[in-house]
Amino acid sequence: MTYGFIGLGNMASAIIRGMVKSGKFDRDTILGFNRSEGKTLALRDETGLVPAESARKVAEQADVVILSVKPQMMGDVLPLIAPVITPEKLVVTIAAGKPIAFYEAVFAQGVPVVRVMPNINAKVLAATTAVCPGTCATPAHLEIVKAMFATVGGVYELTEAQFPAFSAIGGSSGAFIHLYIDALASAGVKAGLPRPLAQDIAAQTVLGSAKLTLESGEHPIALCDQVCSPGGTTIEGIHTLKRLGFESAVQQAIDAIIEKDHKLAK
Repeated sequence: MTYGFIGLGNMASAIIRGMVKSGKFDRDTILGFNRSEGKTLALRDETGLVPAESARKVAEQADVVILSVKPQMMGDVLPLIAPVITPEKLVVTIAAGKPIAFYEAVFAQGVPVVRVMPNINAKVLAATTAVCPGTCATPAHLEIVKAMFATVGGVYELTEAQFPAFSAIGGSSGAFIHLYIDALASAGVKAGLPRPLAQDIAAQTVLGSAKLTLESGEHPIALCDQVCSPGGTTIEGIHTLKRLGFESAVQQAIDAIIEKDHKLAK
């Protein structure tokens, strides 16, 4: 089976690296095209990617066609490849904002489409990715996509109606976490720690806390309680965060992202 990427930006490049590093995908089965030839050749040298001379050539040669151009470029790309996309191929889109129906209306009847939403953590093989099958995609198609994206992190099958919520808590919230890490580091600097050390400590603590939540199976509040000794220092900080509206601010920010997502989809 061959996998063809149309667009070789940061996300596509991360996915290709993950596929190659996993050892489960032969290098000569991954091809790609990008308008910038320099990026294509650099990725060829790094991963063994087979360069294609055009988006149409990718669509002709690949069994699985991954659309990884920006959403605003889809209007230019899809007419070029639609004539060669047959129901025997699988189309995977990682472009934000465009629903499955948008692609199914462009391609021939019966073409299977799977919508995928990875996040930037794919760059360190720790992505959180949502997948959703279109009306013609079979369980076998979905397994192909899951196998690809499992090479860069965790994969969750969702309905398309759940994508806005996923986009907020699985995508945009990464920026919140970086903001939180920076706030912790800045507090550490204020308390006398060098910035690089404070940042490493903050990032490692966030990483460890996330790992503990995933692997313990315990509710986050139960884990929080384990750190809060009666009358201790941590509970003092927790009450301060609650008093200042920490939880409410996060929830309102997520609501704002989902509302914006709905507006952009119209």
